[in-house]
Amino acid sequence: MLLTGLQIAQEQTPEILRLSLQDLVLRVKICKLGSIEDTLSEAPDAPLTKNIRRAIDALVDVKALTSSEDLTPLGRQLAKLPLDVFLGKLVLLGCLFKCLDGALTIAAIMSSKSPFSAPMGARTQADQARLAFKKGDSDLLTVYNAYCAWRRVCNASGTSEQQFCRKNFLLPQNLSNIEELKAQLANSLVDAGFLELGPSERLSINRVRSWSYKRNFVELPPAYNENDTDVFINSILAWSFYPKILKREGKSWRNVANNQIVGLYASSVNRNYDPPKWLSFYHIMQSSSKYDFFILPLPHLLLTTNVDPSTPMKQARWTLLH
Repeated sequence: MLLTGLQIAQEQTPEILRLSLQDLVLRVKICKLGSIEDTLSEAPDAPLTKNIRRAIDALVDVKALTSSEDLTPLGRQLAKLPLDVFLGKLVLLGCLFKCLDGALTIAAIMSSKSPFSAPMGARTQADQARLAFKKGDSDLLTVYNAYCAWRRVCNASGTSEQQFCRKNFLLPQNLSNIEELKAQLANSLVDAGFLELGPSERLSINRVRSWSYKRNFVELPPAYNENDTDVFINSILAWSFYPKILKREGKSWRNVANNQIVGLYASSVNRNYDPPKWLSFYHIMQSSSKYDFFILPLPHLLLTTNVDPSTPMKQARWTLLH
């Protein structure tokens, strides 16, 4: 069946529904168009009111908006980045705390397809290969560890990227896509004035996005990676995703924000192990049961002061972002 141009146009999703609602909300505030809900509700093919409200609540949670829906200085900076605000906050904290490579890579990972494969008939072997990269109790650090291992192999002489990926059930094309997105995000930081690169670093980013027989990788100035350690990366992850927190209660998990009971995703590194009492998560997905996707241990949030995982979250005192 052939479709006319008119039929194709009618089938396309309206642009306002394809854009991030969080980004639209920030644009409304930056352009001073008035009430967020009123402005977006009056648009053609307007988003659902409940989705607008959810976007506003997320921006309040990440401190991009005040409780009265006024734009904060952080919100103005997040509006400059082509990222979900939680991932944008992660990247900005990576700049601030000098662990930018990890933050940029993980933001790219969260915006891309998983680099792990799980072929039918070999799922057990694939799970074992993924767990070999396990870092602490963090799914994200586990993926980042696999990415770093792939990068080392590609940069080493006499080693085969294809053999490494086959052995460890990794997808080289997905890893390459992550690196390309990482280069785009680095360019966005430069354009927004958060990152200063010398000629050699700019060249490395441009090479990532050009075809070559040899893999090329984003090179950042050493000053931005002085604290590129697991503790720092896990800390800014938990800080960026706050207040997305789970508390372990027996064999189940409770989302402290709404008391919803959730389960862990089947491939989580914490699925069959004894995890910590508190976990931070990025998002929850719906299936036959509810589960969280990428998780990390909350205790590393102790990068800040006066925070105890056993303290009720509403009583926790943050020292830098609040």
